[in-house]
Amino acid sequence: MTPSLDRPAAIVVGLCGHGLGIVRALHRNGVPVIALEADTRLPGVRTRCAKVRIVPDINREGLIDSLIALAAELPASPKPVLLLTSDRMVETVGRHVGRILPHYKLAWGDAAERLLPLLGKDSIERRCRETGHNYPRTVVLEDLERIDEHLAGLRFPVIAKPTRPVSAFKTVVADSAEALAAARGRISGSLPVIVQEFIPGGDEAIRFGALYLDHGKPLARFEGRKLRSRPMGHTTLAVSAVDDDIHRLALRFFDGLEFSGPVSLELKQAPDGTQWVIEPTVGRTDFWADLCVANGVNLPLIEYCHQAGLPLPTAIQQDRRVWMNGERDPGALLWLAARQPGFLLARGVRGLFASLSDPQPFLLALGRFLGALPLRAARKAGRLALRRG
Repeated sequence: MTPSLDRPAAIVVGLCGHGLGIVRALHRNGVPVIALEADTRLPGVRTRCAKVRIVPDINREGLIDSLIALAAELPASPKPVLLLTSDRMVETVGRHVGRILPHYKLAWGDAAERLLPLLGKDSIERRCRETGHNYPRTVVLEDLERIDEHLAGLRFPVIAKPTRPVSAFKTVVADSAEALAAARGRISGSLPVIVQEFIPGGDEAIRFGALYLDHGKPLARFEGRKLRSRPMGHTTLAVSAVDDDIHRLALRFFDGLEFSGPVSLELKQAPDGTQWVIEPTVGRTDFWADLCVANGVNLPLIEYCHQAGLPLPTAIQQDRRVWMNGERDPGALLWLAARQPGFLLARGVRGLFASLSDPQPFLLALGRFLGALPLRAARKAGRLALRRG
């Protein structure tokens, strides 16, 4: 399928499980898709739903050069629609937005200066003060010296997170300053980090509200909640859960910023019922975007149609599928069957790779998983032997 006068190409950057879901969501609706990826080992590279272009870099400055080179090969009009899949891509494109906009439709292109600060976790507290959202007490650690002094005003346990996108770790939870200092090996390469009081509750207390905005006006919405994260911070099981309160909190967080494009807000409900902001996502859909697609709100297609000037698809949130990231959490399906069998029986599961019409990514991922089982078993046996010894 090639671009036409009324249907420009969608350019999806990244073919991780997130990017693969976007590609499939567009392809099923007749959109011509070109996908850029640097890692040829990813199962998503085997998709039949896009023309896959291997490039040297999809995260840093090399991405800009690759995008401009690709634009020179495509019709100048209508402009192709650019969809990104990670914060690092958003940050890179945002810094070079003046070079990108002559060649691509980018939903948030005119708001890059306002959007980029929200990629840094050290900016979220300020935004929460402006909007009246609850945000845990937080300090910023520039170094790991005198941790006791830096954290003197916080109650333990605490959670540490990098301030910049896609760092060496996602989260570290510590019950004391000493425990946090013991994790310096994981943390030191990602300084500065924020450290904040940990809101009690498990994964099931985490909700999220996704929006597609047109200069601040919501054109589509979706709310869901987590069932499981492995490791902490990485959603591996999530369900559709319409929630007007979460929707209002998401709208209020982004009110006045005049963003266009996909955004979302993740919150955690404390035992007393109050909602606390964990983090926003801006400039892209979240990794669980295929949960929205599987339950009636095709956010990638909405973004594409809005930017291409085409009629928007109907978006009515439903409750049909559980979303599962089995690549990161191979035990997720067994956990769901044991702990939440009602979800499994009533809704069924939307996996990261499985697709009858696009089987190659799943077959590759399955083969690698089965091939790695003997090594995993040997490592587990080794750990058990060490404990017994």
